[in-house]
Amino acid sequence: MRALCLSMALSALVFAQQGTRANDGLNAIAGQALFERLWVPSPASTDASDGLGPLFNARSCATCHPRASGARVVVQTDGRRDISGAVVRFGDSAGKVDPFYGLQLQTNAVPGLKPEGSVQYLPTFNLQLNGPRLAADTRKSVRLAPSLTNRAHFDDVDDADILQRADPDDRDGDGISGRANMIDNRIGRFGWKSAHPTLKDQIAHAFAFDLGLSSPTSPHPFGDCTTQQKECLGAPTGESALFDGREVSNQMLELVAEYLKSLPPPAPQADDRGSALFSKSGCEVCHTPVLKTRHGSEIRAYSDLLLHDMGPDLDDGVGEPGVASSEWRTAPLTNSYPSGTERRYLHDGSAKTIAEAIAKHGGEASQSRAEFENLSNQERQNLIDFVMGL
Repeated sequence: MRALCLSMALSALVFAQQGTRANDGLNAIAGQALFERLWVPSPASTDASDGLGPLFNARSCATCHPRASGARVVVQTDGRRDISGAVVRFGDSAGKVDPFYGLQLQTNAVPGLKPEGSVQYLPTFNLQLNGPRLAADTRKSVRLAPSLTNRAHFDDVDDADILQRADPDDRDGDGISGRANMIDNRIGRFGWKSAHPTLKDQIAHAFAFDLGLSSPTSPHPFGDCTTQQKECLGAPTGESALFDGREVSNQMLELVAEYLKSLPPPAPQADDRGSALFSKSGCEVCHTPVLKTRHGSEIRAYSDLLLHDMGPDLDDGVGEPGVASSEWRTAPLTNSYPSGTERRYLHDGSAKTIAEAIAKHGGEASQSRAEFENLSNQERQNLIDFVMGL
């Protein structure tokens, strides 16, 4: 049975990659299956699905991104409300991770190991650790899983279109000094702080730090386990020569990318009044409506993919290498959060409404916030309705 399952899984991957353009749909189907796959710990009877952990946050990409959407407010069995699809990041202002817990709180573990802790997001944030205290300089930051719809093609945005909007020294004096996050001479495009230059890099990072799965792009087989977590480092892995010596092969990363690129963008809604107010208030300077690709097409992004200093209200003390804790990539606004649920905004879900999110915009966004505050009540609502309809 084990051999049969493995053979079927490998056959599906090979079949999905045969041919070229005519089989793009098959690649997307295979990628969706990988995106929704429930992984299991090693060793297991299903070689194609093992390797989970040893510490992890979810068993599947779809756990945090159901139907490729983002984090959402859910009602627990006891009636409490909480956020599903969020994680807690650890680090200091320079991006140094916690020496024991690493980059991210892992709330699940394979049999025989303990999770690093548990967290409750609502009504107030409450973190319980199962190990030592955080290091003295370690700070905590809640990060909500963003929607993945209409994001994958950021891979294709022309470098020149991004860089022409960068103004790190604010030479034009408008108070906005966006800059590209350069990683090994490539422009970061993905992640809350543009830490990943390509979609495949972002996917590999999520496999590694959310599911504990290694890949050629992120080869550590123990996910976010640190050198101080000896039991974690002693757990079995699911690495296999069948998957480039890792738990997730390069081909599998590419198939997940194909699936995400196949997702249709949300249909634009005509709202001339809201659109005009969005422009008048200066929102579109950073939330750039359209970006141009290397192929001559356009993407409705509502982001410039640049880093901006957003001021003290959005400074959580957790930076990344080369990126300050107050700097954030302009969040794309299309399909921001799943409809039909209670929405939360900003990287940490601290804003219940778009108006609250705007009120927290400081730093380079201070002038736009002031413009919004100077609108009439009806104009503010028109602008909010426009953003919610993107």
